[in-house]
Amino acid sequence: MSAAWSRRPTAGRLHAVLRGASLRVRIMAAAALLVAATCLVTGVVGATLLRGYLLGRSDAQLRGFAHVTARIAGRAHPPPPPRAQRGQALPVQFLVELVAADGRVRLLGVPVHTAVAPRLPVAQLNQVGTPFTVPATGGAGPAWRVFVQRLPGGEHEVVAYSLGDLDSTVTRLEIADTVAGAFAVVLLAAIGLPLVRASLSPLAEIEVTAAAIADGDLSQRIDHPSGKTEVGRLALALDTMLATIESAYRARASGEQLAQRSEARMRQFAADASHELRTPLTSVRGLAEYGLQQGDHASPDELLRLMSMIQREASRMTRLVEELLLLARHDTGRPLDLVPIDLASIAAEASQHARAAHPGRVVTLEADEPAVVMADAERIRQVIDNLIGNAIQHTPPESPVTITVTTVPGGVQLSVADQGPGMTAEQAAHVFERFYRTDDARTRARGGTGLGLAIAASLTGAHGGQITLDTQPGHGAVFQLWLPTADSHEQQPAASAPAS
Repeated sequence: MSAAWSRRPTAGRLHAVLRGASLRVRIMAAAALLVAATCLVTGVVGATLLRGYLLGRSDAQLRGFAHVTARIAGRAHPPPPPRAQRGQALPVQFLVELVAADGRVRLLGVPVHTAVAPRLPVAQLNQVGTPFTVPATGGAGPAWRVFVQRLPGGEHEVVAYSLGDLDSTVTRLEIADTVAGAFAVVLLAAIGLPLVRASLSPLAEIEVTAAAIADGDLSQRIDHPSGKTEVGRLALALDTMLATIESAYRARASGEQLAQRSEARMRQFAADASHELRTPLTSVRGLAEYGLQQGDHASPDELLRLMSMIQREASRMTRLVEELLLLARHDTGRPLDLVPIDLASIAAEASQHARAAHPGRVVTLEADEPAVVMADAERIRQVIDNLIGNAIQHTPPESPVTITVTTVPGGVQLSVADQGPGMTAEQAAHVFERFYRTDDARTRARGGTGLGLAIAASLTGAHGGQITLDTQPGHGAVFQLWLPTADSHEQQPAASAPAS
């Protein structure tokens, strides 16, 4: 044991020991200390009150007995008893002495249970009228309660009462209080320990649950049905806190996953865009170098062919850049110019443009009545053009394209159907992704960039609509565009564009 520890006071040592003990031990120690302190205070107060009461009663008896003996002593002055009779026990409980002016003592009575009288100095003989306590002669035996009063002729009467019985009574009370206190502490330990153990058992469950949560299982909860106790309210508060933490953690994890997926998509998008732009740039560069190598040896027809090819690749690159810019604008949430428009009229304009651009293609429009939607006319026209262009581009020249506009509950549906080769389920699942091509029939040699359907899906989502595909291999493809009507669009906000 170190010197610093040995110099520490006992209270400090006890505090250090209890601080390192369990909660159950500390509760029981505190309860035991309170019970012991209560018993000690009760015992001290009870013994003090009892002693005061007994002393008061004995003082009253002393005064009464002194008054009687003083009257007797004042009427007759018997001679001092012979030496042989001095100290003879009389059947009284008081010691009575008459002290003359010259200091002689006449012993009138001695209690039966004692033969040792107190000796009073002269100074104490002057304490007249007030009882006081003096020790026994030689310090042997119990103390005495003494009352002194003056008599005629300069004598003093001393009446004393032995405190042996009083001290014995008070001692028995103190012993009884001590035994009762010890019994109370033992009873507290016998009854309190099981109660404390049962009351604190939910804390052990909380400890087990906290350990499981620390290991990563955020779904754990504290099963404590009672919410009326402090431990029950603590369990409910912890369950609420754990639910909030779990929600925040899952939201953060979900956000991190979305950020990772978004970052992966951006990287893939940048890689695909770079690849798509590199191809026409390489073609333009190769054609330009070839023309320079030919120099004056190239014929005008050859130069015209090379320039036409360069113009075609440059136009294709320009169209790709414009489509990338359009997707970038919608990814950043560029607002739309929403006004009520007739979708059937927009579809009629798109079909006429398709027939003019492809004279040999049969493009049919079926629309019986106006279909008013809240949309951006320019962007919706671009969606329809992309769907019609996709059907024309990836089907044989003799395959007809049918456009149908119908009114459905809550919205308007536009369908673009072709009779081409169709697609498999796996191809249809990726057809709206950027830079996706299904097979060799949909290669960039036929002019596609792989962004037309992605742009159509993005613009449709920005309008709060939906675009789907119904296709089977050998049975063509049907793209269905759904847009909310003007009335339903006012009642609910437009949904954001879907991730492509």
